[in-house]
Amino acid sequence: MLGRTLFFIITAAAALYAARGGSDISFIEETSANRFVEEKLLYVTFQHIPEKIYLGEIFPVSLKITALHRHDPILIELKGGKGVKPIKSVKYLAPGSIHHITLYFQATDSDVHLPTFRFRYQKSRDYYDFRPPEIKVVALNPPADFSKLLAKNLTILNYQASAYDEKKNLLSLHLKIERGNAKEFHIPGALRDQIDKIEGDYNDTIIDYLALFPNFTDQVQFSYFNLDSNRYEKFRIPVMVRRNRLSTQTDLDPRAGEFTKFKIGVTVGFILLCTLLWYRRHKWLYVILILLAIAYLVTYLIPLKNVCIKKGAILYLLPTAQSTPFMYTQNRIDAKEMDRKEKYIKIELPNHRIGWVKNEDLCQN
Repeated sequence: MLGRTLFFIITAAAALYAARGGSDISFIEETSANRFVEEKLLYVTFQHIPEKIYLGEIFPVSLKITALHRHDPILIELKGGKGVKPIKSVKYLAPGSIHHITLYFQATDSDVHLPTFRFRYQKSRDYYDFRPPEIKVVALNPPADFSKLLAKNLTILNYQASAYDEKKNLLSLHLKIERGNAKEFHIPGALRDQIDKIEGDYNDTIIDYLALFPNFTDQVQFSYFNLDSNRYEKFRIPVMVRRNRLSTQTDLDPRAGEFTKFKIGVTVGFILLCTLLWYRRHKWLYVILILLAIAYLVTYLIPLKNVCIKKGAILYLLPTAQSTPFMYTQNRIDAKEMDRKEKYIKIELPNHRIGWVKNEDLCQN
């Protein structure tokens, strides 16, 4: 009887607990937690995304991220995508409530689908996917002199032409590019070219561009696509080269100049004279003078140290940032080291040309 009474009491208590919603608490928490993860922990807004782009164009995508877990860092991944490659991405956001980020992509195909943006709190396994809207891509029909550059603006800050060898001239361009694919700049018709230096970011990029042209080329022409005006703009650069001793530095060897030979001859004569005087007077002063003169002479007779120069190394007239490049090596080559100054090394090539190269242009092994 007592056992049956206890059974009814426990059953009634359970029914009363269920009537008050106790049996659904765990379910409600689980459902609420899932809905909270998907809808309330992180919000993403695409603040700027272009509706139309050109094939080859670099374009920005700006987002605003609102995080409710403001003390937890956020990790970002790009998933999938088609016809684009990321140029500048963001993978980590420091703890905070609101974040504004800009990522850069380049259209590599006429069919473009941006990747899905996946966000995850560093301390959580849950992730949040946000798919950007579609973008229309327009393929250009460029002219023959197109330099592959699509930019908001292009400015030629400076240019200079110099003799490379008997058949080729070297053209050096100092360019400022605003919001463009600066690394792909190329002038059609160049026998060989390269970007020597690039500075800045996507908004303002400064490049030093070098190109070889046949020595009969008296003008170089190229065009780029202006993203503001949506049309091609042309540049024409005259190529005027003074073929003098400075442009090739053929005769700058300090051991081979006539004046240097004269100094060596005078030094040898001085040594002979001091030797004769010492033989007659036996004074130690003449011995000291002889040793000093021999030390001076040896500096011109000791072989120079050999160094290895990388393929594509650029030779400059002077060891300065503003110096004119006059050639670059087509292969890895051994040269003689003549002098060092800060980050430059003065070398003599096997063809007796002399110039300055940067320290990083030496072979690593």
